[in-house]
Amino acid sequence: MKKIALLIVFFCLCITLFANVSSKMIEEWQMLSEDEKWFCLLSEPLMEQNSLSITTVNPERYVPIGSKSASQSILENSWELFSREDVLNIIESYRLKQLGHAKTYNELKEKLNQTSKKSLEQLIIKECMETPLIARLYYVADMQKTLGEYGLLAWDNGRMLSVLRWSIAAGWLSETEALNLAKPFIDEILNSYDSWEDYAVHYAFGRVFYALSIGKDYQEYLDKVLRCIKKYDIKVSENEKDKVFTYNNTKFPAKNQNNNRILKYADAVYKPSKDATPWILAVRMGYFGENYVTSSEYSIVTNFLERKIKIPAAGFLRAVMFYEKETAKLNEILNTYNGKNITDKDQAKINKLYTTSFKKILNYFDEANPAFENTENKNDLYYNFYIYYAATAYFANDVKKMSTTISMLDEEKCQTSGSQNLYSIYYGYKAKEYATFGVYKKAIEYTKKALSCIEKGRNLSGWSVISEENMYSREKTLKQMLRDYESLLKQEEYDRKSINNNKA
Repeated sequence: MKKIALLIVFFCLCITLFANVSSKMIEEWQMLSEDEKWFCLLSEPLMEQNSLSITTVNPERYVPIGSKSASQSILENSWELFSREDVLNIIESYRLKQLGHAKTYNELKEKLNQTSKKSLEQLIIKECMETPLIARLYYVADMQKTLGEYGLLAWDNGRMLSVLRWSIAAGWLSETEALNLAKPFIDEILNSYDSWEDYAVHYAFGRVFYALSIGKDYQEYLDKVLRCIKKYDIKVSENEKDKVFTYNNTKFPAKNQNNNRILKYADAVYKPSKDATPWILAVRMGYFGENYVTSSEYSIVTNFLERKIKIPAAGFLRAVMFYEKETAKLNEILNTYNGKNITDKDQAKINKLYTTSFKKILNYFDEANPAFENTENKNDLYYNFYIYYAATAYFANDVKKMSTTISMLDEEKCQTSGSQNLYSIYYGYKAKEYATFGVYKKAIEYTKKALSCIEKGRNLSGWSVISEENMYSREKTLKQMLRDYESLLKQEEYDRKSINNNKA
């Protein structure tokens, strides 16, 4: 009996607390203008997700002096926005449809509709699409009829409204200024969708698109956003309307709804097609590794990638996965030598093991190469593939293949630390080749290029092919080569003059 009594008391307390919170929300809501209500309502999903106020334009009314608001942290950490200027720039870019997931969605939709006679795989090969983009392409193919002409407009516009409200709490915008900037986004939402429910479900599908692009569990992302958007969509009786905060059955003007399908919560389901599923798993493995999929999912992906090796993204991911697996095994073996005095015999064994491992990896890049040789679109995937390929050839001591592979690249477009490391190695080899044939001017030219690439690489981000220690050693060697070649060139010129003088 005592336990039952305690449960009843607890239940009554919960009801009282909910009623008090709801009353406060109703009070705050009634103080808002019509535009402010829409501003708050349409940005509700992300505010609720981050436990911020739904019913005040500034989602954080009380930020202690000298403290950074939660909103500012979100803007900086999730959006890389660090100032008022950054916010104004991104808002303008989204307003002009120059940025956003809706832009990517619409571009993929257009490509699909323009190439209706081609299979999706032909389009993927032609465009040399990266794995995350392929997963999103299949999503567009699966969902475009459901989402209608406005695609992911709800998702992008709703997020921009959140950015504006966070910017108020960060102290970067006034409420009036933020509301003025919000108006175009609000009006577009209200005229494109039938109701809160229709808008919210379209918004939720945008979150699925986002999850697919970063390798996250799309179902988990969908479930989470649905909990947020349904939280205050509560059916209440006439007697309770003044006591319970709800936006149930909120209708929009929908002037441009254009007979698009009106979505209900029951429609908030994504079931990937059979062809889409392996790509979704491949994105997850590409981002997080094999530990984030089950053993059966791992088998599905590895077998799938082998079958689809003619697709650039499949060949590259297959090669990278083997690279990571083989280098992990190699590192385990090398770790057994830690703390030991390594003899010449040990070092020879390590060197042989290292070269053998990278020759195995190189075979995977060799098998993927034909797909990239034939591609028309030399994009980031293309360049990343050949940078990895060249680095693998270098570690496998295959200088000829490394040189051939680097020749597939454009140095001006390879502005990462790793690519510049490779170019420094490549130019160093070229310098030695010219020096072997006594062409010292060219040897000097390529040695200078190699040194320039080392310097560039230090100032660029990205994966570094050569360790900092080896970099300095290599730089020292190149500088000595330069001195030697310059000396040999001077000697050659002196000898030539002497011969000419003797002839005279």
